[in-house]
Amino acid sequence: MTSAANTHIKVGIVGGTGYTGVELLRLLSQHPNAQLTAITSRKEDGLPVADMYPNLRGRTALCFQAPDKAALHECDVVFLPRRMGWP
Repeated sequence: MTSAANTHIKVGIVGGTGYTGVELLRLLSQHPNAQLTAITSRKEDGLPVADMYPNLRGRTALCFQAPDKAALHECDVVFLPRRMGWP
């Protein structure tokens, strides 16, 4: 039986290179119950997240992936950060 203290929520972020996406990455990479599972970026597909954001070195080994390649189906929750005023 798994205790609530050991439960990790698998998290995905669609659009992980914008301001809000990066803030989510920073916050969730430090959260004890969050497991970053998928981070998307069409432009940065294949680039390790820590290469683009050195402050995340040692916090995630994930690479950015195009949305159609990312394991979003494995996530318990997916964030879709968008800029203000987006319809």
